[in-house]
Amino acid sequence: MVQLLSLIVAIIGINIIAQFYFGRYDLTTEKRYSVSETTKGIIENIDDIVYVKVYLDGDLPANFKKLKNSTRELLDDLRAYNSNIMYEFINPSEDENKENRQKLYKELVDNGLAYYNIPVENKDGFAQKTVFPSALITYRDKSIALNLLTSNRKVPVDSEIDNSIQTLELKMINTLGKLTKRRIPSVVFTIDHGELNNYETADIAYELSKIYEVGQIKIGKQLTSLMRRVKVDSVTSKMIPNFDLLIIAKPTIAFDMKDLFLIDQYIMHGGKIVWAVDAVEANMDSLRYSTSTIGMPIDLGLAEMFFKYGLRLNSNLVLNRNALAIGTAEGELRTWDFFPHALPVKGSIITNNLSAVKTHFVSSIDTVGSSSIQKTVLLQTDRNSRLMPAPALIDLVDIIYREPNISLYHKPQQPIAVLLEGEFSSVFENRMIDKRILDQKKMLDIEYMSVTTSQLVISDGDVIRNQLMASAQGKSPYPLGYDRYSKRMFDNKKFLLNSINYMLGDKALIKLRNKQYKIRLLNKDKVANEKLKWQLTNTIVPIGLIIIMGIIISIIRRRKYANEK
Repeated sequence: MVQLLSLIVAIIGINIIAQFYFGRYDLTTEKRYSVSETTKGIIENIDDIVYVKVYLDGDLPANFKKLKNSTRELLDDLRAYNSNIMYEFINPSEDENKENRQKLYKELVDNGLAYYNIPVENKDGFAQKTVFPSALITYRDKSIALNLLTSNRKVPVDSEIDNSIQTLELKMINTLGKLTKRRIPSVVFTIDHGELNNYETADIAYELSKIYEVGQIKIGKQLTSLMRRVKVDSVTSKMIPNFDLLIIAKPTIAFDMKDLFLIDQYIMHGGKIVWAVDAVEANMDSLRYSTSTIGMPIDLGLAEMFFKYGLRLNSNLVLNRNALAIGTAEGELRTWDFFPHALPVKGSIITNNLSAVKTHFVSSIDTVGSSSIQKTVLLQTDRNSRLMPAPALIDLVDIIYREPNISLYHKPQQPIAVLLEGEFSSVFENRMIDKRILDQKKMLDIEYMSVTTSQLVISDGDVIRNQLMASAQGKSPYPLGYDRYSKRMFDNKKFLLNSINYMLGDKALIKLRNKQYKIRLLNKDKVANEKLKWQLTNTIVPIGLIIIMGIIISIIRRRKYANEK
C-alpha cells in the first residue's frame, strides 16, 4: 500500500513539475523532431498573440493526414516556447450546405490560400474532395496566408508532401518573421535596361515575397528613384536608399553615365546589389536554324565600375565537360559544354549544403583592386575548364557530334559568382561630374566612400531566370533551377535566397534552409531475401520476451513468499 501511494505521489509530482518545465529528447542524428535554436530565438521574441487557423482537418487522405499531424506537432513545439502562439484546425468542408461551402472556399482563395481537388474512393466509386493544405496566420491587425504544401501538380504526389513537411519550420518562421518585424526589408528588380521580364523572374520574386517587400523600379535618370532625403532632427537631414537591395537581372541595354552615378551613390549610402549580368551575348535560339552562331561581347558600361569595386568581368565564355545536357535532333540528351555546372565553393554559410547551380553561357571573373574589399568566390566551374574569348564560335557539331579537343580544357576552376563586402570607393571619385549635379552636391549628399555594404556579381544573367511552361491558360513558371529537358533540379533558387538573406542580415533563415533530413531507404534486396526471418523475429521475439519475463517474475514471487513462510 505504501508503495502504491508513493507511486501516485511521484506521478502527481512529475505532472506538476511538467507544467513549469518543458523538455524533450530527440534521438535522431539530424534532430528531425526538434526546432532549431534559430527558431527558438525568433519565437521567444514574439510579444503578442499569433493566431494560426489551419484549414486542414476532417476526413483527409492518408498523405494529407501526415501533413496535418506534422503541422500540429510543429505548432505544439512553437507554443511550448511561447504561449502567445495559438492555433486551431478547421475543416472548411464541414458545412453540409453546398452554397455555404462554396462561399467559404471563395473567401479562403481570395485570402491567398491554395487548395487541391483530390480524387478519393467511396462506396459509389471515386469522388473529388477539396483540400486546403493552408493556414491563415494573424498578428495584431495583419494576416498572411501560409501554404503548407508546395506543388505544381493538380494532384500532389507523396514526395512533394514529404518535402513540404521537411520545410514546414522554415515556411512558418518566414511568415512569422514577416508578420512580426517592425520593418520589412525591400527588394526590387530594375526594369529599364532590358532586364528579364516578370514571367522570367516570377519564381524567385514569389519566394522573396514570403520574406520581403518585393517590387520593381525604373531608375530612369531620376535623382530620387533610388534615394530619398529624410530628417535626422529638426535641423539636419540626410539621403538614404529607398530600397534595401536591388536585383539587376540580365540587362541588355547599356547604362548611361547618369544612371551609373545614381547606382554608385546608392551603393555609397549603403545600398546592396545583386548583379546577374552577361559579358557575352549568346543564345540558343540562333541554333534552331543553323549549327553555329557567334557569341559577341556586350558593352553595358559597367566595366569601369566593376573594376573600381574589386573585380573584372571577362569577355569570354567558359566551357567545361561537367555541364548541362541538352536535347539533340535525334531526341538524345548530350553534354553542352557552354552550360557548365556552377559548383559551390565551401567555406561560406551561403554555399553550405548547396549543390550545383545551372548556368547558360557564363563568363569568368577576376578579382582585382583594393585588399580592403573582402572578395569571396561563391560559385566556380569544375576543374579542366576552357576559355573561349569573344567573339566566340558556338558550334553544335564541334561540341555535340564530335569529340571535343580535350587538350583545350586545361584551365583551372573559373570563378563565376563573387561576393564583395566592405567599404567601396566611388567610381566617380576624381572624375568630372555633370555641373548640374555638382551644383546640388550638398543637397544630394554626394559621397566618395561607402559605408559598409555588399554586392554579389554573377557572370550569367540566366542564373536568376526560371523556364516557362506554355498552356491554354497562358504562361506559367517552372521552379527556378528546374531544367525541363533533363528533368533535373539545380540549386539556383537556394543559392540566390541564401545570398540575399546573408546580404540583408537574415543568417538565421539560411541555417533553417540548410537544415537537412536524411532519407533512410530500405535495402530492397535484403528485404526480399530476409523477409521471413524478420517477420518471425518481430512476431516471436516480443512474445518470447514476455513469457521469459513472466517466468522470471513468477520465480521471484515464489522465492519471496517461500522466505516469508
